[in-house]
Formats: sequence, structure tokens, C-alpha cells
Amino acid sequence: MLRRAALPLLRPRHIRPLVPQALPQIQLRCYSKADRPTRDAEYKIPGTSKDSLHQKEPLRKVPLVQPAQAPKAETPSDSAPTSPSDSSPKQQSPPQCPPFGADPARDLDDVSASVAQASKRSLREEGQQRELKDEPAIAQPENVAAEQEQAAQGQPQQPLPDLTKGIPSTLDAELRAARSKQTHHPPSLNITEDPSEELPSGARGRDRGDIPREEYVSSSDRKKNAAFRYMYIILGLGSVGFSVYLGRNWENEEEEKKHTDAPSGWGFRPFYNRISARLSSTLSYYRDPVTTKLLPDEDPDPNFRYPFVLVISLEDMLVHSEWTREKGWRIAKRPGVDYFLRYLSSYYELVLFTSQPMAVVEQVLRKLDPYSMIRWPLFREATVYKDGGYVKDLSYLNRDLKKVLIMDTDPHHVKHQPENAIILPKWNGDPKDQTLIQFIPFLEYLATMGFDDVREVLKSFEGAYIPAEFARREKLLRAKFEAEEAEKRKKRPKKSLGKLSSMLGLSSPEGAQGSDEGMSEGKMLWDQIRERGQRQYMELEKKIQEEGAKFLAEREAEEKRFQEEAYNSMKPSNWFSGLSGGKKPEEAEQKEA
Repeated sequence: MLRRAALPLLRPRHIRPLVPQALPQIQLRCYSKADRPTRDAEYKIPGTSKDSLHQKEPLRKVPLVQPAQAPKAETPSDSAPTSPSDSSPKQQSPPQCPPFGADPARDLDDVSASVAQASKRSLREEGQQRELKDEPAIAQPENVAAEQEQAAQGQPQQPLPDLTKGIPSTLDAELRAARSKQTHHPPSLNITEDPSEELPSGARGRDRGDIPREEYVSSSDRKKNAAFRYMYIILGLGSVGFSVYLGRNWENEEEEKKHTDAPSGWGFRPFYNRISARLSSTLSYYRDPVTTKLLPDEDPDPNFRYPFVLVISLEDMLVHSEWTREKGWRIAKRPGVDYFLRYLSSYYELVLFTSQPMAVVEQVLRKLDPYSMIRWPLFREATVYKDGGYVKDLSYLNRDLKKVLIMDTDPHHVKHQPENAIILPKWNGDPKDQTLIQFIPFLEYLATMGFDDVREVLKSFEGAYIPAEFARREKLLRAKFEAEEAEKRKKRPKKSLGKLSSMLGLSSPEGAQGSDEGMSEGKMLWDQIRERGQRQYMELEKKIQEEGAKFLAEREAEEKRFQEEAYNSMKPSNWFSGLSGGKKPEEAEQKEA
């Protein structure tokens, strides 16, 4: 039994397209009513009874179509079914052939031969019908056509796919079929309509050329395009005319002397230089400071001049601003700012130079320096805009650069005069910072020792932290000075001129001390200068405590008076007072007085 079931599966045949065509050709067996077995009869498997142990009856007789010769017996009519007993001996199989079921291998070969012959006959009939009807053959995949050709020629077919490893994909066949359909139609992005339909209004695909874009432009778009074209033409003509106007010759000799590289003439080079010169003068309003002299002229009397000018930055130098979600903007004042400004105000002409606008810095400066220790505040309007940033050009200060010193936190701000600058790290709000106080000894020494050029002094401290380097040098000089003073004391007489003058009542006033007296007591020259600076600072602090409130009140009253005058001058009644015959406010005040 196992052999009967497994043998058909092992034969290499393509059963799917052949079996449906061969089954209608097989004649089925019919039973008469008399010979039909009853339902109650006990069914017995052939060959299992004791009486027929050695006899083998066929399981079922199947009509076979012999490959050599076909049966020529007449088929009985449908109205009278024949029984096995009424069948003629001509219709029965030859006696020399064993019955069906006796030899399974032979039975399978007979069935396969009959099925193959039936499939050949059906395919032949199909071809004849197609030729008669003249119908176009349907395109089939290559593998199906090859299988049919092999079946028609009786050649062995390809084995069926192994379904235990998965269902084979039909994507390749579908793609080939889709490509064969697309070759008949031009490529198009239309996915909602049938590609076989013609495009409306004689449109053509990309293979035949697109319709010009102008045919799809509306009348309003055409008007807009025309307006834009006219506008571009006007702008082009205007730019050409403006360039010719800028490149004209100089109007007088003074202008020509100012621009020696762009003389008058109609050559290309002079013409281009005149355009550049006039454009730069126009743009200088936005790039250059408001004036070429940011500070007023110095006092003609040298005794009232300051020896040096100290320029100080504001942002991250004297104050630090930060913003938080809880409290918004907050500004912190650096530790030692008051002492720094008040102590150095007697040695330097203090200038505040910031890159922030005046409207932002003015109120901060009123809180930072209420007693006006800073003489000249300069804002963004006094800077030079260059390379995407603001530069503090010291050449506009109207001062000798040999006497100008600037302290800043941004190297870009001092890129024009880096040799005059001291670059400090930015202060981030540390309340224990002592940087400003540490710089006071050096700045005091620089202002009182009579140096001619501040740039030479700064160059000697290049690459070092100035307060630490100055303290180291001072320590070495102090040791040297003390050694020299010790030798002088050994050679000096016991009674000196200072003691004799004190005995005669000719000593200096209290608090004042000569340089010789200080050196005799073992004090260096800058020690004496430092003591004098401390006394000046104490006197300034005392004056601020006594007259500070009065100074602030007077300044506030003066500012209020200026505001009232500005408000009265802007009243509309004052504009038409002269036309109506009214008196001016100044005349009214004089009459009341």
C-alpha cells in the first residue's frame, strides 16, 4: 500500500495543467440497480477473507486507453446502461493481460500513458480552435510556454517546486508582464486613468516633447511677469546711471587733493576709484564714529593736564549682566570698582568706552559712578564697525597714543592698537574677585614715574600677568634699595640736617614728608607716592561723605530743569507765539523779574 501511494509522487510530471484536461476523457464505471451492493451488507476488503487467502481479486477495473491501438467498440446508448454481464467479449481486455491491481507498476504506467495521450489530444484540439478563430495568443510567461511545449513533445517535464521550503515568488513573472504592457504606452505620471487612453487636447509625453510652459500661464501671471521685467529694466538703468553719477569728476580742487588715488579723468581706473571713494564716504556714516575728535582738546597749561589717559571697558570688566527666567536681567558690580575709580581719578583722565548703545548704558553708569569719577563716557556711536564687530579706535580720542592706555576683555575691540591694550579675562560675577585692586600699584607706578611712552612699558610685561610680575620686580628692587641704604647709614654722620631743622622748628607740615626724609627712614620713592595717593583718596572719601548728597541733589535739579526747558520748547503754543503777537517765554520771565 505504501508503495502505491508514494510512487506517483516520485515521478517527475507537471500534473496541474494536464490532469484537468485529461479527467473528462476517462470513462467512469456505473452499476445497475440489481448489482448495486446493499448498505446493510458487510463490506470486506478483498484478499482478507480466509477462503481467498491465496487469491487476489482486482480492486477496481479501470478502462484503459492502450497506447498502440484504440478500442473500436461501439459505446452503448445513455438510456440503457450496460452491466458487466451484458458486455461483449470484444470490449473486455485481452485475456493475456493481468487484471488491474495485480501488478501496481504496470497499472501506473498504463494510467500515465493514457493521461499523456489525452493531454496531447486536448492541446491539439485547442490549437486548431485558435487557428480557426484567428484570435491573438495570450502572452504567457516563459516557464509556462516551455512546460507546454515539453508536454506536447512527450519530453519529461521539470520537477515541481519543493513547497516544504516555502511558496515560490511570482514577482518576477508579474514584473515581466507589467513591463510588456508598459512598452506599448509612453511613460506618464498619470496613475488614475488608463494609460492606453489618449492625452487630452493633443498633449504629448516626454518622449515626444512637452507642451511649452507659456500655454499654461494665465493672463494675470503674464501681467505680473511683464511688470517684473519692466522693474528689472528700470533698476538696471538706474544702477548704471547712479554709477555714472558717482564716477563723475571732482567738483573742486580740494576734493581732488583729498583723493590722490582717484584723479579726475575718464579712464576706467580713475572712474572706478571715484565710485569707491564716494561710496565709502556714504557708508562711513554707518561704520565710522560720529566725529573724528571724540574728546575735547587738552588744557593748554601742562600743570592741569593728566599724564595719561586710562580707557576702561564696561561689559564684563566693571559689571556683569545675566538673565534668568525667575528674575529677568540682573547687573552685578565688580568688587573694588569704587576704590579703583576714586583712587586712580587723581592720576589718570578716566574714559569709559563701551560697545553698547547709549540708551542701554546711561542708566547703568548713573548707578555705577554717581559722583562722576569717569570724565568722558563713550558709547557704541563712537566705535568703528569692522569685520562683523565693533572696534574701539584710539586714534579718534584726540590724544597722543603714547599717553593712552586701554583695559578691555575682548581682543577684537583693540585690534587697531593692540600695543596700547591690557587684555583681562572676563569677569563672570565672582564676588571674591580682586583683579582691579591688584592692578592699582602698577597703574600708580606707571603714572608717577614719568614714562614717555606707555607702549614700551607694556611691552616689557608682554606674556606675563602684570600684577604678579610687577610685585616680583618690586621685591627685587626693594631688596637692592635696602642693601644700598644700609651701606649709606654706615657712612652717614649721626646728626643730619633733618634733625637740625626739626630742632630749629623748620620741619615740614604734618602729613607731608620730603623724599630725602623718607629715604632716610628706609622708604622707597614709590612708597612715598603711595602714601600720598592714600591721603588723597581719604580726602576724597571725606569730601564725598560731607558733600555727596548735596552734589546729587544739585545734579538732579539741573537735569529736571533741562527736561522742563526741552518740554516747554516742544509745546505747540510756542511755535505760533511770534505769529500771534504773543510774548516769548524769556521776555515774560524777564518782565516778572
